[in-house]
Amino acid sequence: MIKLKDLLIESQRFDIGGNKSGIIRIIDKIRTGKPLNSGDHNIMYLIITNTGGGAVGISNRMGYTDDDSKRWKEYFKSSLWNTDGVWSQKNINPDKKVKVDGKSYNYYITIDRNDKSNVMLFLNKIKGGGLDYRLQQFADTKGVAITYKTHAIFDMFLSHNDSLKVYYYDSSLKNDIESIVKKWVSANNIKITDRSHTHGVDMNGKSYGEIVAATVLNTLVDTIKKHPNHTDEEYYQWLVKHFVDIIKNIKVK
Repeated sequence: MIKLKDLLIESQRFDIGGNKSGIIRIIDKIRTGKPLNSGDHNIMYLIITNTGGGAVGISNRMGYTDDDSKRWKEYFKSSLWNTDGVWSQKNINPDKKVKVDGKSYNYYITIDRNDKSNVMLFLNKIKGGGLDYRLQQFADTKGVAITYKTHAIFDMFLSHNDSLKVYYYDSSLKNDIESIVKKWVSANNIKITDRSHTHGVDMNGKSYGEIVAATVLNTLVDTIKKHPNHTDEEYYQWLVKHFVDIIKNIKVK
């Protein structure tokens, strides 16, 4: 059986090596002055979110049973959630949802998926309603809307870099939202891992993941233009080295 650590060396994973051929094509297009397209942006987005084809069947390869996947599906696709079949979410005080300048602010956590018991603990504690209660109490006190969501598909939960997303619509609530989620995690002994970023903002019709992907790509373009005469491999190695730092340096406004 494949060991968990062989599949997920880090809970937040950027599979740059698995997308090397696509990145090299992007680099070659930049060097030769060819326009980039949506497919090039999509490669970066897939790396940032870790939503490539490797998710299919990962639960079985990690030693989970079909019953585990069934339990997950039955709960997150139940009437307790609003689901599109991919994500399942709960909308708290949706009538109070007011976006300022069309922005939605996000807080993310990544659950440690290397530990099977931790994944099952997350499921059981979400089912217990504690997070829902904490967010509802806060939203009622502040008179605001909050949305949170996770994956409806077990394989996606085990591979996607974002295990849980919380959306809020007033930037001043940033610290409160983070504190509520962290206290819930800590109270239930759920293990989470370090991330390249924990906060983001959706704006101008684009998700923060799309914004990050565009920023990484634009940084690569600027670097190649400012420092020409290097090989495709050298630019690729530069991206590998600086990928996480580029993301960390993006300012959330």
